[in-house]
Parts: sequence; C-alpha cells; structure tokens
Amino acid sequence: MTEENPKHEPAKRRLSRHVVAYYCSAAILLVGLVAAVLVYILADEDPDDAAEIVNARMYQHNLEVIGGKFAVYLDEFNRWFAGLWHGKTLAYTIGVLAIALALVCFWIGDMMSRPRDGA
Repeated sequence: MTEENPKHEPAKRRLSRHVVAYYCSAAILLVGLVAAVLVYILADEDPDDAAEIVNARMYQHNLEVIGGKFAVYLDEFNRWFAGLWHGKTLAYTIGVLAIALALVCFWIGDMMSRPRDGA
C-alpha cells in the first residue's frame, strides 16, 4: 500500500518549438523523397492518344481562330500543369514540393530559435 509521491516523479523533458520544427522538416523531407522514389519506380510513362490530337496543327489553328493567341498559350499552360500530376513527372513534382515544404519548416524553426529583438 504505497502511494506514489508526485514530487519524486522524473520531470518530463519537453522539446522546444524550434526543435520540433526541425524534426518536422526532416520528417517531411524523408517521407516526401521516399514517396517520390516510389512513384518514380512504379509510374508508367504512357503517352496518351489525346496528346497527339492536341499537338496537331489543325487543333492549334482552330484554337487560335476561336480564342486567339491567349487561348493557345492558356491551353499550353494547362497541358503543362496537368502533365505534372501523371507518370514520372509526378515523382519530380512530389520531390520538389517535399524539399520546398521542408525548407519552409526549417526556416520557421530557425526563426523561432533566434532571440527576439526589442521584445
């Protein structure tokens, strides 16, 4: 019948916020790069038949006649952006986004570790 005394419990050590941000940065980078490698290995690079139609000169001409040069440029941008989310380019997109997000988390942790001026 012993009662535990809370005065003698070991103090739990809490990590400071900037260290947590550093760990989050490392975790995001690791998970993102592993996911990018897996996507790259498992992705198929099949050219679509629709891509051949879109690149046809007649399609480009009709699009320019109907919507002007801006419609052609907007269509090219739309196809480029949609291509980022398929096949092996998805792996590169995931890798770049993981690196960018990890850098942002690392920067936030760095900002939190610095002493505040004038506070």
